[in-house]
Amino acid sequence: MKLSLKINKQQTDNNGLHPLYIRIRDTNPKGKNTEVSIYSDVNVSEKDFKNGVLLTKTPNYTSKNRQINSVLDDLHRIISISIEDGLKPNPKYVKKKYEESLIEKDERTLKPKSFWKSYDEYLSIKKSKSRGYYKTIITFGNRLRDFESKELGRTITFDYVVNKTIIFQSEFQNYLWNTNPPHTNGYVNKIFENISGFLHFCKEMGYIEKKPRFQKVSEVERDELVYLYFDEVIKLFESNKWDYENGGHKKNKPNIYVIEEPLLGTRSKEFGSILKITNWELIKDMFLFLCSIGCRYSDIQHLKVNDFNFEKGLEHFSYIQKKTSKPVRVPINFINGEIFKKYSSGKKLNQLLFPKISIQKFNKGLQRLFEDLGFNRLLSYPRKVGSELINEEEQPLHKLISSHCGRRTFIKNMIDKGLDYRTIMTMSGHRTIREFMKYVSVSPKDLEKGRGLYSTMNNSDETLIKQIQEQIVDLDKNKLVEVSKYINYIKSVN
Repeated sequence: MKLSLKINKQQTDNNGLHPLYIRIRDTNPKGKNTEVSIYSDVNVSEKDFKNGVLLTKTPNYTSKNRQINSVLDDLHRIISISIEDGLKPNPKYVKKKYEESLIEKDERTLKPKSFWKSYDEYLSIKKSKSRGYYKTIITFGNRLRDFESKELGRTITFDYVVNKTIIFQSEFQNYLWNTNPPHTNGYVNKIFENISGFLHFCKEMGYIEKKPRFQKVSEVERDELVYLYFDEVIKLFESNKWDYENGGHKKNKPNIYVIEEPLLGTRSKEFGSILKITNWELIKDMFLFLCSIGCRYSDIQHLKVNDFNFEKGLEHFSYIQKKTSKPVRVPINFINGEIFKKYSSGKKLNQLLFPKISIQKFNKGLQRLFEDLGFNRLLSYPRKVGSELINEEEQPLHKLISSHCGRRTFIKNMIDKGLDYRTIMTMSGHRTIREFMKYVSVSPKDLEKGRGLYSTMNNSDETLIKQIQEQIVDLDKNKLVEVSKYINYIKSVN
C-alpha cells in the first residue's frame, strides 16, 4: 500500500490555492489497482508543490507540513493495527477507519465553557473529596462572586483571568485588601492558590490553553506562632472556675449559659441521663482535646464516640481526619483520656462526642475565657495587608488565641518532648515536611537554650541552678546567703 501527495488543480479556494490530498493506492489480489484520496486540510499553490513534495519555501510551511504529517501518521497507524489484527487492509478500508477516527475526535473535543459553568462542574466533581477541601472551593468561589458583583461590575471570563492575568490579580487582590476588615496577604495567597488549582482542572479538561501563574505577595515571617506552653496547658486543664459542677453557671456572668445534652446509651442512667456543662466549660475541654490529639476543628466538630478505635495494649486514639481522609493514631494521655471519658460516658456509640458549637462562637468564647483566666503572655504577631504592616505592637495571648492554636500546641509540645518530626507527622496527619514546618514555632524559651553553648557545666547542673534561682524569691535573707554560696560552689568545681 502506497501513500503519496497530490493537489487537485480543478478546485481553488478564495486565495487561489488548491486542496492537497493524500492518495492511498494498492493492488488487489486480482491485479487491479484501487485508489482513494483523503483531504489533508491543507491548501497550497501549484508553484509550491513539485514532484509530489511540498517545498520548504511554502508560506506557513511548518504548520502545513505538521498537519500533513499528522494525517499520514494516523493512516500509518490504522494500517499497522489492521495488519497486527491479522487483516489485509485495502484503501477503502483505511479511509473508512480514518473517517471514523475523525468522528471520534470530534466527539471528544470539548466545547468551550464559561468561567462559572466550569467552576460549577469543578465544584460538583470535588463533592467526593473531604469536607474541608470542598469548603475551600466554595470559599474562593464566594470571594470571586463578591468581587464580580461589588467591584468588577461585569461577569468574570477566562479571557480576563487567563489572558489578562496581571490585571485580574491586581484588581482582585486590591478588592480583598480593601474589604472591612481587610484580608491579610496570607489569606490572599491562599485564595490564589485555590484558584490556581481550579484553573489547572480547566486546562486538563481543555477549557483553557494555558494555566496562568500568580505572583505571591510577601508575608511576614514569624519565628514564634500562637500556641500554649506546656505549663499553660496544665493551667487551663486545672481550671474549673466556670465548670457546671463548680457552680460556674451561678456566678452571674452574662456570657455563661448551660448546655444540656441527653445521654442515649444503654448505661445513660448511671451518668444522670443528661450531660450538663457550661458553654465555657465545653470550649475549654474542646480546646484541650485539640491540644492533646492535634486534630483540626473540622475534625472535633464531627467526632462521634465510635470514631475512636482503642487498640488493645497500645492505648491509642485511632480516627479518620475529615480534611485528608487519612487515618491517624494518637497516644492516650492524661488530658485527652479524661476528656473523652467525661463526654463519652453514657452516650450511644453514634452520638457526637462534643455538643455542637460553631467555630465563630467557639473562637469568641475561647478569647473571653482566656482573658478571664489571665492568659496575658505578650506576643508579637504582625501581619501584612498589601505593603502595609499591621498589628506591630505586642498583644496578650487571649486576643490572638483561636481553635487552630490547639493543633500548633500539640505539635510544638511534642517537639519539646524530644519526638522526631516523622513520628509527630504520623500523629498530626501531615503528608509533607513543607506543610508540617508551618506549625513549628521558635519561642524565646527555645532561644534561651542557646545560652548554654560552650558552657563547662553539664545540663543537670544548669537545670539545678535555674530551679534554685526561680525559687529565691520565697527565701529569707539568711537562706539567700547559703543559696548564693551553693551556686558559686557548683560553678567553681566546673
